[in-house]
Parts: sequence; structure tokens; C-alpha cells
Amino acid sequence: MDKGISFQDYLYIIFAKKWIVLSIFLVTLIATIIYTFSTPKIYKATATVMIEPGNIVSSSFSTGRFSYPIVNIQNYCEILNSKAVAKRAVDKLKEDDFNLSFLNQPEPAETLLLMRSIKLVMDSDVIEINGIGRSTGEAVAIANAMVDAFMEEQLVFIRKGIVEQSDFLKIQIPKVQFDLEESEREIKDFKERTKIISLRDEVKVLVEVLANFDELYNSSLATKKSIQSRLAFLENQLTEQKLDFISEITEVSIPCVIELRKQLTFLKTDYSLYMVQGLSENDPKLLDLNESIEKTKSKLIEETKKIVNEQISYVDPLSSSHDLVDKILELKIEVSAIKSENEVFLEIKKKYEDKLYSLPLSEFKLAPLERERRGNAIAYELLVKSYKEMQVSKAGTVSNVRIIDRAGTSKVPIKPNKKLNLMLGVIFGAILGLGGAFIADYVGASVKTSKDVKIHFNLPVFGSIPKVSNPNLLEHSGNSHISEAYKEIRTNIGFSNPDCPIKTILVTSSVPREGKSTVASNIGIVLTQLGKEVLLVDVDLRRPVLAKVFGIENKKGITDILTKKANWTSVINSTKIENLNLLTSGKIPPNPSELLGSQQMDVLIKELKKNFDYIIFDVPPAVNVTDAAVLSSKLDGVLIVVEANKTNKLAISRAKENLERVNAKILGVILNKVPAGYTPGYNSYYRYYTSEKEA
Repeated sequence: MDKGISFQDYLYIIFAKKWIVLSIFLVTLIATIIYTFSTPKIYKATATVMIEPGNIVSSSFSTGRFSYPIVNIQNYCEILNSKAVAKRAVDKLKEDDFNLSFLNQPEPAETLLLMRSIKLVMDSDVIEINGIGRSTGEAVAIANAMVDAFMEEQLVFIRKGIVEQSDFLKIQIPKVQFDLEESEREIKDFKERTKIISLRDEVKVLVEVLANFDELYNSSLATKKSIQSRLAFLENQLTEQKLDFISEITEVSIPCVIELRKQLTFLKTDYSLYMVQGLSENDPKLLDLNESIEKTKSKLIEETKKIVNEQISYVDPLSSSHDLVDKILELKIEVSAIKSENEVFLEIKKKYEDKLYSLPLSEFKLAPLERERRGNAIAYELLVKSYKEMQVSKAGTVSNVRIIDRAGTSKVPIKPNKKLNLMLGVIFGAILGLGGAFIADYVGASVKTSKDVKIHFNLPVFGSIPKVSNPNLLEHSGNSHISEAYKEIRTNIGFSNPDCPIKTILVTSSVPREGKSTVASNIGIVLTQLGKEVLLVDVDLRRPVLAKVFGIENKKGITDILTKKANWTSVINSTKIENLNLLTSGKIPPNPSELLGSQQMDVLIKELKKNFDYIIFDVPPAVNVTDAAVLSSKLDGVLIVVEANKTNKLAISRAKENLERVNAKILGVILNKVPAGYTPGYNSYYRYYTSEKEA
């Protein structure tokens, strides 16, 4: 017999609980509809921007390496998520007089961060900026304000370095101008006192050479200060990113790096000496030297980067600060080269100054004044020129954020999604309805039909006995719907194990008063109809009833056999039913379970099996006491009697668990007292036999 649960069984449960399924489905769907149409509409507006590579900003006073500090698209997303951009966006919304409720809150920037989202388009430098609001206008305003604020914030960030250099130049120009005016005044006073109009030609040459040296030296110092200003700006960013590698950058001292630094110093010194001699920048010698300087510098930067980047990767392999560290490296190498170059300048300049000290007194005093004036004039011109260039660069600086599309209005809200919500309402309504049906069926108080037994306990139903007003013993040969139900049980017993026929059967129930004793008696009766010798054994040693059912005195019984007070042949009783014998319980003992589990019980069962075709044991309910469990392991099979519409499912489960715990072989369930409406076919079956009997 098939013990599995089929698809039809599930359909049976659904059909039986159809009103539960329908009710839960409708409630879920109606709740979804109410939620969908009562929820405020939420709109989204999307603007897209693209991050372009930074433009190089340079001047006569810079190193030509002023560019955007970090080129990493992820960093721009973090900037968009910053409170600084949110505050700037709030200010723009207020300036444009947008009547948005959140602008009046104590922290509107915090709220704005919750009303926007940032999405990075994969494999591109494009960022989507989404504004979210309760109206399409609000969403558009938020998205566009975020775009404008982002561009302004980025532009301020880019201009910060230029502003710092401009401020430095602005401070230096008045100082140099004052020094120039002071040197011119001193020369004028000296000439008026000494009546010397000019210097001799050879002295002029000496002064010119020293002035050229001063020009190169001062220019080099100014460049060094500018680079140091830029370097401080970048180092601040590196500190903010919590990377402590500045010391490693300055202390790289492996032999190849040291040698390259020396080469760079010598080359720059030779270049400067040729410049002092009056050679043009386009002179072949200077062009060759400049090419060598650039190659050496590139090699030095490359070797230093390898060392420092290895240290960064070791500490933080996913760091986005490599670009920043590379720029700091380049600037520090430039500063180191200028420092070495200046030291050489000072040595050469000292030689020329010694010649100056050997001049006549009047020329000796005038020459330094002329030299100082010329140096101040050159420095002043350079500073003014650089300052103007920086101002032009500042005015011409543009953001590297380019707007692809500004946010536009959308008539379709993103929330609530009516189609999706209704679809989910239908799906979840169906799931909850079906789940409710199965739960209701599982926790239902009682078993009603054979399908309930199959579905909940995965046990075969050996028979369904119709409910009658006065259940009695069957006649030895009767044709009725009850008789046919027991015949079905008899047939199922015969086919339950064809290879090893069932001879000893235990009949039990989960709780009292389910009719197990009557069922056990009637099974014995239908088995005798096959001409088999059947023995009924009343082992309900707590409430024995079989003696009363068959009208036999219960003087001696199985307890006398188990206590060795009588032989089994002397206590077995014949009944009015041919071939049906009865072994009563005898006196009720104080220890039923111990007697049933005794070795004497095993001996008795073996003897009875030799003398009877079928032996049916009527035992107490399997839940209340352990008698059924103790005896079931000694017999061929167990039948559990369940009263329809009464027996609790939990009680049946406990009975089944108790029996399975001792490895009892449960043959199946007999569903007793089944109403006609729950037993398809029995009404017509009964009418068939009734009409046959009348005929």
C-alpha cells in the first residue's frame, strides 16, 4: 500500500479549507490595495555628470605640475555623500526660494542626504545623482541642487592650491618692491656723495655675472618656496587620509637613488653655469643638458616611487592614495634638486664676490649696491609676472565635472509601484491562504477522514468503519456495510506482508473509549469466516472488557499464566462464534507492564502461535500507559484505532511516537465511527446490500 502523500492529497486539504484560503487571500489583497492607494507618492529625478581628467594649471613661478590631486571616481562619490556638499545644496535651494518643507528643519542637510542617492555607472566615469521627493518638482530641485553644489565644491577644491600660491606671491611682491626702491635710493645717495657716475667695464662685467647668479639663485629660492607651498597642501591631504608615509618619502636612501640625486645636481649646476655665461636656452649645449636633466629626474622619480608604493601596498593594498603620493614624490625630488643646486650657486658666487672685494674702495662700495638693485629688479619683475599669471589661471579654472543631463520631470512615481504591489498582493495572498489552510488542517483538533490520516501521519488506513447508533458484535455471517468494512480490514491484513503472513496483531488506540475492544472483537470474527482458528487475548490489564463483551466470566486469565498459576490450555474460553476463542485478563495485577514485558510472555506467545492461525491482543491506549509499547515489539504488527471527529491529532502523534520508539511495526490505522458523509460510497453500498436482502 502506498504510504506517500500525493498531489491529490494536498488538493483535498485546499478544497476542504477553501473558505480559509479565500478569506486570507481577499484580506491580503484588500490590505495591499488600501496600502498602495493610500501611500504618498514618491518621485525620482535623475541627473548625470561625468568626471573628466584634470586640466594642468601652470605659471612662470610654478613647477608645471599643478593638477587635480586625486583622480579616482570613487572619491568623487564620497564627496557627493559629504555633508559639505549637502549644506551647499541646501543653501542653493534657499537662494532659489524653493518652498520645500525640510528646509525649515534644524538640520536640513542631514535630511537632504536621505532624499538623494548616488549611483556609479559601471565601467565609466559617469555618476547618477538622484533626487527623491513627494512631488516631481521637489525631486528635480534636489537633484539639480546637488549637481550645482557638487560642481562648486569641486571648483573650490581645485582653486585652493592656486589661491595659496597667489597669496604667497601677494605677500612677497610689496617686500621685494620695497627692497628695490631702497637699493635705488642707496645708489643715488652714494653717487651724489662720491661723484662716481658709473663703474668701469670690467667691474660691470663682474657685477653682471654676480647679478645673473643672484637672479638664478633668487629664482631658484622662489621656485622652492612655491613648491614647498604646494607640497604642504598635498601633505595635508595625505594626513587627512591617515597615511603616514611622508617620512618614508624623504628617507629613501638606497644607493641607486643617491647616485641619481648626485647626477641631477651636477647636471642642473652645469645648466645654470652656462646660463650665467649668457648662452641662450635654445643653445645645443643647453638643450642636451635639459634633456639629460629630464631623463635623470624621471629615472629618480621612478625608482623612488617603486620603493614608497611597495610600502603603501604592503600596508593598504586597496589604497586610493598612490596618485597623491606620486605627486608628493615629484615635488620633494624637485625641492631636493633645487637645494643641492643652490649650495653650488653659493660656492661659485663666493668666488666672484672675493674678486669684488679686491676692487678699489669706491668701486667696491658701488658694485654691491648695483648688484643688489639689479637682483631686486629681476625678482620684482618675476614675482609680478607670476602673480598675474596665477590670477589668470584662477579666473580660467573650470571644474572637471561636466553635466551630461540635468534632472527632468517625471510623471510616474517610483513609489508606490501599483502593478508590482498588486502582483505581490496576489502572490502573497495566495501563499498566505494556502499556508493558512495547511496550518489550520495541521492544528485541527481531530481526524475526520482517511486522507487526514494519510496526510498527517503518513500511515495507511486499513479500513473506515461507519458510525452506527449501537455498535455490536458482527454476526458470524452477515451482509451489511459494517461487515464489509471489517472484511476490507481482513483483506488488508492478509496483503500487508505476503512473504511473512501476519499472525499476532496488537490492537490499541491513542485515548480511551475509541472502540478498540469492539474493533478487535469484530476483526477476530471476520477472520474466523475464513475458517481460521482465532484467539482474542484481553491484555488490557487495567480495564478489561472482552469477558463482558462475550458474556464470559473473568475468573482466570493471562495474568494466571504469566504468574505460573495456570496453564494456557486451561484458561482459554470458547465463544458463541465458531473458531473464535478468548483468553481473558484474569485478576488485575499491580504491575501490568512488567508482566507483559516478561520472558514468560515471550514463551506464551510462541506457544499460542503454534496452536492458532491468528492471535489478536487488545491492549490499553498507547498514550496513557506503556503496555502497548512493551508488548508491540514482541508481535507481528500493530493496528491503531482512531475515532473520527473526536481523537485529537496530537494524541495520535504521541501514540505513533511511543510505538515507533520501540521499533513496533505499525500496520496502519482503523478509522472508527466515521459519519456517512465522510465515507464516500457507503450510502450506496448500504442501499445495495439492503435491497439485496429485501429481495
